[in-house]
Amino acid sequence: MRVNSIKTLSVAKFGGSLLTDDGENIPAILDRVRDLKTQNDLGPIVVFSAPNGFTDKLIQIGESCTQSEALPIFDMFNVYEKLAKKFVKKEYLNEVLDKLKNYQRQLDDSLALVDKRFHGTVKAKVLTHGGELPASVLMDYILRSNGIDSVHITKEDWPIITDDNFESATPSLKLSKNKAKPLIELLESGKTVVLGGFLGITSDGLETILGRGGSDLSAVFVSCLLKRKYNVETVLFKEMPVQSADPRKVKGQVTEHIISLTYNEAHKASKMGMKIVQGDAISIAKQFGQSIKVMSLTNPEEFTIIAPDGSYDQTVKCVTGTSGCAILTMDDANSRSFEDALRIWENCNDFLDLGIETLETGKRIRDFLFLDSAFLHKNEERLKGFDEELTIEYGVGVVTLIGDGMKYSSGVASIAIGAIPQINIKRGIFAPHTSQIILVVEENKVEETVASIHAKRQEMNKSKYRIK
Repeated sequence: MRVNSIKTLSVAKFGGSLLTDDGENIPAILDRVRDLKTQNDLGPIVVFSAPNGFTDKLIQIGESCTQSEALPIFDMFNVYEKLAKKFVKKEYLNEVLDKLKNYQRQLDDSLALVDKRFHGTVKAKVLTHGGELPASVLMDYILRSNGIDSVHITKEDWPIITDDNFESATPSLKLSKNKAKPLIELLESGKTVVLGGFLGITSDGLETILGRGGSDLSAVFVSCLLKRKYNVETVLFKEMPVQSADPRKVKGQVTEHIISLTYNEAHKASKMGMKIVQGDAISIAKQFGQSIKVMSLTNPEEFTIIAPDGSYDQTVKCVTGTSGCAILTMDDANSRSFEDALRIWENCNDFLDLGIETLETGKRIRDFLFLDSAFLHKNEERLKGFDEELTIEYGVGVVTLIGDGMKYSSGVASIAIGAIPQINIKRGIFAPHTSQIILVVEENKVEETVASIHAKRQEMNKSKYRIK
């Protein structure tokens, strides 16, 4: 223990992709928890997402309850029970099975509350009672079974207090400080603390969720909550650290391990398809100056640091692509009220303004790029209330080049376009001053476009610097 110095602590999040039905990654998770315990004075705090695919299954089950016949839930709890029997010692087994059965009962009770809509605090109850909460209890007992002195946080002592935006809640640092005492006491007593991700609680005790990917926000927020008392490191464990492209999209090419990203680069790359860290988590990390380490589960010496400052030695750090997008075109005269309604009333920010065009008739139209076409499919008729003649082009994808170094370099766009002479570019946002170049293509051409441009990344990274 360090004398007369601030104590060190890691808050580590393990994503759902690491929690599979067979528990293949659990030995590696145990190794990483032991590493963090050895390296620090206190903790760690370990945050667990729902197992792989469970959130989507729970959404399907919840939606089915608004129809005539609800889908069953026992398959998921069979997975929990199977993992418990495989990894939990006999002395703890009955105890953890009882707690899992209790969460199954709570999930049944929550599903019984679903009426004509699956939303609000009921949705938060369903997703967390079937996902993050039982997962955290299971992992707590697996840690105990492997000699780690751990304890899980119950809802009564939940440290993340949020507003009432139930499905995309914002944590409050001020309110959460009042609930941090039990967490601090557990840490000071030498415990490894297990926390379910994704879940928040309102000041009057109602469940909320922190948006898709919200377990990232859980880990980052708790880090910021304890930042004034401890020297806190935030670690997000994944299959691999950040790469220059998704290896699945650039088959046959070698991707480069990206050592560092700025908050800006990480936010843009995540939004445009790489899913490195949830956007709200990056925003809070930036607000409090909290660095984030994205680390390989099996090779912990490989990691990416997301921090305020980065290097400009690479003009283009990442090339990313995403499908399932759409372009909405409408009369410009109606577009401002439409945009305000989306952002304020629908809490929809997953779109980009592609600009205004004047037609030969003199009519001015405005295009919006939506990164999730499902929103438009679901609301198409209602959105036509803003403009009966609006049109939507589905079946498009987006390829994005990311790098703060593009602000200071020339020639990147021309190299990128030269790499894809065979690809029809439907739209382009050539804005290197914003650290990104965006190309809209047919969605069946996304992988080909990413691969072709990524193959030219070394050439783009030799682009001439204008200023620095």
